[in-house]
Amino acid sequence: MEQMLPGAINYQDILPVAVPAVARRRRFYPQNGTTFNSVGSSEIRIELPSQNSLLDPIHSYLEFRVTNTTGLAFGADIGGGSIFFDEVSVEQGGTVLAKQQAHNRLHAGILSASQTNDSGQLMESVSEIQHGLNSFNGGGAAQMVPIAGAGALLGSVLVNRQHNANTQVNGGGVAGIDNVFTVTMPIPTGLFTQDKLIPLPLVASNAPLTLVLRLCDPSAVGVWTGNVEGLAALSIDRVNVVAQLVEVGGDVLQQFRQMQAMSGGQLSIPTTDIEHSQGALPALQTGEQIVRVPIRKRSIKSLLFQINSEDFTNPGGVASNRSTNYNLSFGGNASMDSYQLKVGSVVYPPTPISCWGRADVAGNALARGECAMELAKALGTLGFTNPTGRLSTTMYGVNNNTAAGIAAGPLSDGDNDDGLGNMVCTQTEDVVSVCPFGLDLQSFQHEAIESGVDSETMAQETNLILNISGGGTGASEKNVHTYLIFDQFYYFNSDGSITFSN
Repeated sequence: MEQMLPGAINYQDILPVAVPAVARRRRFYPQNGTTFNSVGSSEIRIELPSQNSLLDPIHSYLEFRVTNTTGLAFGADIGGGSIFFDEVSVEQGGTVLAKQQAHNRLHAGILSASQTNDSGQLMESVSEIQHGLNSFNGGGAAQMVPIAGAGALLGSVLVNRQHNANTQVNGGGVAGIDNVFTVTMPIPTGLFTQDKLIPLPLVASNAPLTLVLRLCDPSAVGVWTGNVEGLAALSIDRVNVVAQLVEVGGDVLQQFRQMQAMSGGQLSIPTTDIEHSQGALPALQTGEQIVRVPIRKRSIKSLLFQINSEDFTNPGGVASNRSTNYNLSFGGNASMDSYQLKVGSVVYPPTPISCWGRADVAGNALARGECAMELAKALGTLGFTNPTGRLSTTMYGVNNNTAAGIAAGPLSDGDNDDGLGNMVCTQTEDVVSVCPFGLDLQSFQHEAIESGVDSETMAQETNLILNISGGGTGASEKNVHTYLIFDQFYYFNSDGSITFSN
C-alpha cells in the first residue's frame, strides 16, 4: 500500500495542480434600467450568467458613476462606496439567498475605521471618494491640521482622522470642482467575499445569480450644504460588475457535475454572512438595559454593534436634519460600563466586557483598550500587526463634534448629545467620531458541529445586555444597531437551483 507523505517532505510533489482554463474579464450590467436614484428607480439588479465560466469573486469588483444633480455641495461620510446602499442582497430565481440591511451603516460606523488602515484609506481616496491626506477630491491640504474650538481635542490630528469637507463634491457651476465621480468597490455579501470560484455554469440559465442593490436617501451619505432629504439628489449610472471569469472546458464542467452527484446532488461553498437588527435605548436611563437581537442562527461567529441617535430636533439649540450630519459613522458609548450577550440562559462571556463609561470621569477617557481588543477578536484580526485599522484616541469613542449654532458640552458620555439635549453629530471636516463594539462567540461553544453559538435549534431568545453608568444614556433615545456574523453554506444543486443553510 502506498504511503501518503506530508507535503513538506513529499519531494515528488513539485508541480501545482491545474486544469486547462483561460482567465478573462467581463462586465455585467443591470437588467432593470441604466439610471437610478432613491426616489424613482432605487433598486439595481445585476444578473451574473455564464455557460462555461467560473466567477472569481475576490478579483471582481463593482463600479458605478454618481452625479450630484442639485445646486448643493456635499462631503461623503466614511465607508467607501457602501454608503450609497442601505440594503444589499443576493437572489436566484426569486429566492433571497442573503440580505444585508443597514449595509451603509455597517461599513461607515463599524468596518471602515476598524478594518482599513491609513494606507488602505489612501487607496480609497482614489477609488471610493474617501478622505486621504486631502480636503477635497484631489486637493492638497497640509497633512497636519489643528483642531480647535469648544469641546474639541487639543493638539493636531492627521487629516486621515477627519471627514471630507462639505464642498468635496459640488452641485455644478464651481470651477475646478466636478459634480460627477466614479466609485469602484468590492462586491458585497458573503458569497462574493470568500475565495472559492463560483460555478456559474451549474446555475439554471433561466434563473441566474442576481446581485441586488437598494439606494439609500442621499441625505444619509454625508454632509450637505442644504437639506436634500427625500430628494433625488444623486443619480447613479454606468453601474456594472467587472467580473474576473475563469473559462474552463466541458470536461472540467463534467467533472464538477460528477462531484455534485457524489455529494448528494450538491456542491457547497462555505462562507460567513451578516444580518442586521435594531433596538432602542431609552433616554436618561442607568443600570442594566436589555436590547433584543431577534436573529436566530445555528452558528453565530461574532456580534458587532453601534449606538447612535437620529433625533435631530435639538430642543435646546438649532433644528437640524440628516443632511447636515455625518450620521452613518457617528456613534457613542451611551455611558456604558460593560456589555454581554445572553443566548437563552447562557451569558457570553461570563465576565462582562468592560467599557469606559463616562469620558469625563478620571481614568475613563483613555480606558478603551479592552473594547478595542474585543472588537479585533470579533473581526478575527487580533493577531494582525494593525488589528483595529485606524482607530485611535482621536476618533474612537470621542465626542468632539460641534457645529455653528449648536451648544457644545464637555466630553461627558461619549454620546450623541452634549447633556443639554443638543445633538452634536459630526459636521464639516470635524474629526471622525466612531464607536464600534464587538464580541467574539466562536470560542464559547463546547460541543457542536459548527463552531459558533447556536440560537436557532432551541429557538433561544438573544439579548444584548448593556450596563449603563450613573452618567445615564443621554438626553435623547438611541438606536442600537446590531450585526450578527454567522456561518452560511451555499448549495449549488443538480437542478440548477441554489439553496442555503445558516
